[in-house]
Amino acid sequence: MIRNKTWIWFQPINFQIVWLIAVLGGNKFIALTIGLVCIHYWFSPSCKKDLLMLPFALLGYSIDLILMQQGFFQFQEWPHWLLILWIAFVLNFGHSLSFLLKFKIPVLMIIGAMGGSYAYWASWKLDAVECPNETLITFALIASLWALILPVLVKVESGLNQRMA
Repeated sequence: MIRNKTWIWFQPINFQIVWLIAVLGGNKFIALTIGLVCIHYWFSPSCKKDLLMLPFALLGYSIDLILMQQGFFQFQEWPHWLLILWIAFVLNFGHSLSFLLKFKIPVLMIIGAMGGSYAYWASWKLDAVECPNETLITFALIASLWALILPVLVKVESGLNQRMA
């Protein structure tokens, strides 16, 4: 088991590596990203709680697929890697994103709008996704969605913390 001090550094770095490999490599490196997510589970000090966050990865992936079906996103191939990225993302809530629990909903909405749209913008700039519609409209929609998604995920994490205590 990784000691707590090491986990504090390992977990967010592991997520950033998953993000970079998924965005740059897409489906070609999906086995590697799955392996990195498995390493998270192997060493996580709160594996049971982490597992309870998985349905929210499916929710996030579904939102992205709806945006894709509606023409806001285009991918070179079906983005299986995006599901792995969502799994890795929701796993942050019990760990490196737990600091978000101290913020009130309006602040979380701002953080979500800015952080969510930035991540999609970076993916667009790295050619992981194409935005065939007006870019400003697409990113305004993403910011609006993330202004809702992040507070919901933080509240879920808070509820899990109370339930698991």
